[in-house]
Amino acid sequence: MRRSKKHSRPFRPIDERAAMGGVRRETGRDGVEYKVRRIPSGAKDYVCPDCNQRIPAGQDHVVVWTEDTLWGAQYGIDSRRHWHSSCWRRYRARV
Repeated sequence: MRRSKKHSRPFRPIDERAAMGGVRRETGRDGVEYKVRRIPSGAKDYVCPDCNQRIPAGQDHVVVWTEDTLWGAQYGIDSRRHWHSSCWRRYRARV
């Protein structure tokens, strides 16, 4: 009996980032795991929680949230914030 070609292909590990829709996991300086998604060009203005400066519509930035909250995952999702990419990197690096 012949084996199917489908079963003879080499194993390829799952691309976790692609499977999660472009969301990656990062640990913040507080030890909490955050989900971070890059936004190539926002549709409206936001205010960065780190520098309190405006993120104008159309500027690349990241959206950050955690599902590890006392009030549950949905509260964390609802509390997500838009950050300048550089502010988020600097925030994570602070000790």
